[in-house]
Amino acid sequence: MLALYHADTAVCAAKVRVTLAEKALPFEGKLLDLGRGDQFAPDYRKLNPNAAVPTLVHDGWVLTESTVINEYLDEAFPAPALRPADAKGRARMRLWTKREDQIHDAINTMTVAIVFRADLLEKPPEERRKRYENIPDPAKREKWRQLLEQGLDAGYVADALGRFNKLFRDMDTALAEGPWLLGDAFSLADIGLISFFSRMEAMESAGIWRDHYPRVADWFERCKARPSYKTAIADYIPAARAAHFTRVSTPLRGKVEQAFARVMATA
Repeated sequence: MLALYHADTAVCAAKVRVTLAEKALPFEGKLLDLGRGDQFAPDYRKLNPNAAVPTLVHDGWVLTESTVINEYLDEAFPAPALRPADAKGRARMRLWTKREDQIHDAINTMTVAIVFRADLLEKPPEERRKRYENIPDPAKREKWRQLLEQGLDAGYVADALGRFNKLFRDMDTALAEGPWLLGDAFSLADIGLISFFSRMEAMESAGIWRDHYPRVADWFERCKARPSYKTAIADYIPAARAAHFTRVSTPLRGKVEQAFARVMATA
């Protein structure tokens, strides 16, 4: 029995849902409301001390970290395979999935600066402080504080956009060899990035790759055409949430694109 503690639009939870969908694996979904703070509940912290999603429970055994969960699922349920059969291919795949963990931090930066900041600025100062003071990791807590105070002007944003630019360049090179990051076969390397691109698109920031990296843009369209995108990502995005993302992100689109252009010019 598989149970997944997840959240509707959380990018790492979506990574695991895509893998489950690609393998047609049934699971019991336990949806957390991150805005309400369900991830900080004592019972959940016993499962996941990092107060994050997703958490997978397989026959009573608890596993955290989306990249590890995805590899575990591919080993425990090997068909259809989402990893290359040879050692070299798996090493190439892991270079991408290792990098995806770093890109997650950049996604978090942009989401806080664009969406969460807009939401929290409408709340009383005490409630804003409470949102980041509950974060267990001191470095992450400080990052949230600066992003809430400075928004897109915080230094974390330029660093995040620099990571995106290097990612897009490297993806563009890899995609010259085939439709997917490892060539002809769709794999965990692709799965690990899909929800990140979906989040950036929801925040009206897709221009940073569409305007500069056409092979990357085509790759994402292929990802969205797979049935797993609808069942694991699109179907979990509430219409009101999507509209809210558009409303708060649209006024900042130009500033994001200008900041990305500056990063490209100095790369």
